[in-house]
Amino acid sequence: MSAPTPPTDDFVVRRSVFLGLSIFLTATGFVLMLNSYSGQHKSWEDYVCVGVFPLLFSQIAVGFTLALFGFFDRLRGGDRHHIMRGPWREKEDSVPLAATAIVIPVYNEEVARVSKAVANMWRSLEKTGQIEHFDFYICSDSTDADHWVEEECAWLSLCQKLNAFGKIFYRKRRHRINGKSGNVADFCRLWGKRYRYMIVLDADSVMIGPTLVRMVRAMEANPEAGIIQTQPYMVLGTSLFRRVLQFSSHVYGGLFSQGCSMAQMSSGSYWGHNAIIRVAPFIEYCDLPLLPVPDPGKRHVLSHDTVEAALMRRAGYGVWIAYDEPGSYEEGPPNLSDMLTRDRRWCAGNLQHFWFLFARGIEMGSRLQIWIGLMSYLCSPLWLIFLVAGSFGAYFRARFLTLSAAPEDLGAATSSGAGLLLVLTLVLLFLPRLLGLLTTLPRARQFGGIFRLLLSALLENLMSVLMAPVLMMFHTLFVLLTFSGWQIKWTTQNRADTGLRFTHCLALYGWLTCLGLITYPIAGQFLGHPAIWLLPIFAGWTLAPLLAWVTSGRRLGRIFKSCGLFVTPEEAQPPPELQGLGDDGAELPPSPLWVQALLSPYVQAVHLSLVRQGPSGDGGAPTQSLAELRERLIRDGPQALDAKEKLRLLWDGETVFWLHQELWARPGTQLHPSWIHLQTECGNNRLLSDYLMAR
Repeated sequence: MSAPTPPTDDFVVRRSVFLGLSIFLTATGFVLMLNSYSGQHKSWEDYVCVGVFPLLFSQIAVGFTLALFGFFDRLRGGDRHHIMRGPWREKEDSVPLAATAIVIPVYNEEVARVSKAVANMWRSLEKTGQIEHFDFYICSDSTDADHWVEEECAWLSLCQKLNAFGKIFYRKRRHRINGKSGNVADFCRLWGKRYRYMIVLDADSVMIGPTLVRMVRAMEANPEAGIIQTQPYMVLGTSLFRRVLQFSSHVYGGLFSQGCSMAQMSSGSYWGHNAIIRVAPFIEYCDLPLLPVPDPGKRHVLSHDTVEAALMRRAGYGVWIAYDEPGSYEEGPPNLSDMLTRDRRWCAGNLQHFWFLFARGIEMGSRLQIWIGLMSYLCSPLWLIFLVAGSFGAYFRARFLTLSAAPEDLGAATSSGAGLLLVLTLVLLFLPRLLGLLTTLPRARQFGGIFRLLLSALLENLMSVLMAPVLMMFHTLFVLLTFSGWQIKWTTQNRADTGLRFTHCLALYGWLTCLGLITYPIAGQFLGHPAIWLLPIFAGWTLAPLLAWVTSGRRLGRIFKSCGLFVTPEEAQPPPELQGLGDDGAELPPSPLWVQALLSPYVQAVHLSLVRQGPSGDGGAPTQSLAELRERLIRDGPQALDAKEKLRLLWDGETVFWLHQELWARPGTQLHPSWIHLQTECGNNRLLSDYLMAR
């Protein structure tokens, strides 16, 4: 395939209606905006508002249109042209399966949680009778030595418990370049030719066996498909913040995904996880290019998924959203601070996509996805500019009219255009939420009943209104930092529901409280009654520390759960694939885990079997720096080494073997006292090696 498949007539009609309705709504809002200024004196602030407005309103219009498409598609029972509803579904069980790899990149993740998820998915696939077609690959980029050794032991434990040797693989990447996309690319280079498909998951992802099997069959029945993205729903939240997010994803998320699928068809989205990919074209066409920027450290594409989908589409393969496939799960950020940390990375990655917006060969649907991703963050500084310029414009216009205009001009300043624009904006913002709620009502029992569902939706909307101005300010800051060249590193996402300290919330969000308390009285003084429309913004800023602190804790989340609020179907009827994943992990012994690769014969054997490096030098003679590192470890104890030095030792198999012999052979007077304690711990009844293997 060298070019995208020509669109069908049905697709042309859908795309035309989608674009036409979005443009019509944007134009209507723009006309009303201009009408609100009719007959008035205009200052430079007004021209700024008029220039920014179409960009802002177009995003509201696009979101509304997607929700409208999704609602219409649900009313008619689904899209008969969708890839998951083709003729192959009538004889689904007869569609053969092909070799498929389930790839799970990890980076200093909670090892027990990942292991439980793999075990649950394995057992779910076993129940389908198709486990022989699937292999699991845990691809580690962990930089913490304790995580590394724990991951190795957990891999062996999984293989033993599930009798899965030769089916579950573990690889620790030595050269950690290009983050997750580099990790997946590393898998493709080493093992990609063995498999026709790969299902890429995040460390917190879970998918049920029947859906995994059905995705492979869909690819087999549709050779023109390159990527099929499922709709992952957030689960396992205990903090109030996560519970609100997962409730929102269940009630509204599927509607927008279904609308995107109906409008875009084979030019859908790819979100980087919980998706199946055809490996051969992915390897051939989706190698990420380097960005044309002067700094070599900033040439790598951070947010790879949207670009990979565009490249796959350019190669002629479809990218579909399987919006109604059940059993695709992920976990959300536990609190506002962690969500902002994630958004900081996503902002830097999405803004890089500008380079691909006008690239040659990119299909129109892919350009639209890129544009939506760009504007999801650029809208925040534009919104702030609009608010500031609009406030100054309103003040100077009111002052000008009061001092020098005729009374009839004052009436022009409050023309009906502004009122109609406000009504239209509120409709476009909140009607999609109402439509999502309407489509959820038939399943209200799974959400705690109709009354609790409606009350949960009301509280979620209230929280969204208060959170929006906070996100606006931080996203604006992120955009400015990105444009200023501030380097961003991809870090491990916090997935534990750990509450925030109030002092942390004051330090991080206190400036917003000061901003709200200072600016609202000023706005009231100079703008008068119109300042009341800015009250939700000032309230969100003022309450930001309190809101972040209150929503981060588990206690309030459990209280709301006991009242039946923000309940989701997976809580009402927990699927087996999620069992045990939300439990707090068993507390690890206090000793460093990585030293067990030096002390425990069992852990050492596991580590040496997985380290892809032979003896150093000729006959195992270490370099001078490595020899000095060995002696310093023995003389000064494990605490004397930094993170990079620990990894260097563990990567050298000869060094690991030599240290094991020396630590047990040398007399105690030649060892640091901490080694005596660690040897005793290793030899008592609570062997750390046994503990790790039992997890």
